[in-house]
Amino acid sequence: MQSNALGKNVKDQPTSAGGWIETTMGLLYVNDGSVQFYDDHDHWKQAFCRLLEIDEKKARAYVERTVALAKSKFGEQLRDLPTNKQFDCLKQATDEILYGGTRPEAASQELVVGPQGQKPNIVYAQSVSGDKSRSVIGNKDLEFAWLVDTKNNQLVTADSIVYDNAYFGSEGTAHYGMKHYSVQMDWRLEKSRRLINTTVENAGWRRDKWLANPNEVKMLDVGSGIGYFRKAAHDLGFQHFGIDLSTDIIAQCKEVFGFDTWNCRVENLESVAKGMKFQLITMWDVIEHLEFADEVVGILKQYLADDGVIVVRTPNLSAIEADILGDYYYSFKFDHVRYFSPKSLADLMSKQALKPVYVETASHLFKGIFGPEYLYQIGMDLRGADILALYANESSK
Repeated sequence: MQSNALGKNVKDQPTSAGGWIETTMGLLYVNDGSVQFYDDHDHWKQAFCRLLEIDEKKARAYVERTVALAKSKFGEQLRDLPTNKQFDCLKQATDEILYGGTRPEAASQELVVGPQGQKPNIVYAQSVSGDKSRSVIGNKDLEFAWLVDTKNNQLVTADSIVYDNAYFGSEGTAHYGMKHYSVQMDWRLEKSRRLINTTVENAGWRRDKWLANPNEVKMLDVGSGIGYFRKAAHDLGFQHFGIDLSTDIIAQCKEVFGFDTWNCRVENLESVAKGMKFQLITMWDVIEHLEFADEVVGILKQYLADDGVIVVRTPNLSAIEADILGDYYYSFKFDHVRYFSPKSLADLMSKQALKPVYVETASHLFKGIFGPEYLYQIGMDLRGADILALYANESSK
């Protein structure tokens, strides 16, 4: 039987009305003989479906509706539209597929005062992916927000989050926890290596010094979990130490990688670190879980070496994905009690006399629609979904 370059039999090709093609390279959606969406298999499953917490059938319907709206609204193929019109199509498809109709107008609700008395003036999300037991309230000028329990109109506290095996397991509560954290080892290890390498490469004058003598570099990973980032640091030759609250995940770290982890709060770090200084203090997807991030950063700063940096990775409140998805922005979660933008994160660090060394934002969820050029641009505009930022003491050179 005749085959084409995509490795599919001709009879299996989509009709001119549109259809899906699966190849060894990835997943494509074709309309009128033109590719309108492409994603590699790993990203499609591990990012697109996983982050949106939808099954593949619904994910495909989401893409199909976005493509169809390009035709019905603008009379063109999605790929031929300027990005502002692609954005409109994607936002309307979000309303229809994820919201199940029309995105609701902002409801009247009490704007709960934030931590340290920050004045609220905006509702970022009326629910968390449709669950109205939580909302995200904030200050638009500060670009900072907090999670609210709508049943009692109170701030959600950090101690309400339990970091047990269920938190890291494949099942459990929706919009909560690190789903498939242990079974996604290969993917998460590769991601950790990329982030460690990006950190080192953008550490300025420190880079050459660290790489020349990696065994002299000490890294403290706050909220170190199963140890993926520690393994990446270990492979670079760095000394590495971890601190975590979860005895369950600490036991897994020891079993999987053989690493010992300090089981205590940052406030009690001195009892285990005993005056050590670290060239790298990392908080990978941790600061959004902290009620009093300024206090934690202030403590960690005391352990920062003269040539050291504090590294923060956290979701971006000002991301373009938040505009598109609204309540369904995947970083609005039951266990994320605070939300930052590059601006509010810089403000927090500045109050602790820490200056930026490097800041980037990056997006990937909608790469199959927008393409790399647009995603690069929104990253440069600090509108990407994930913030990666390095900070050093203001007194350092």
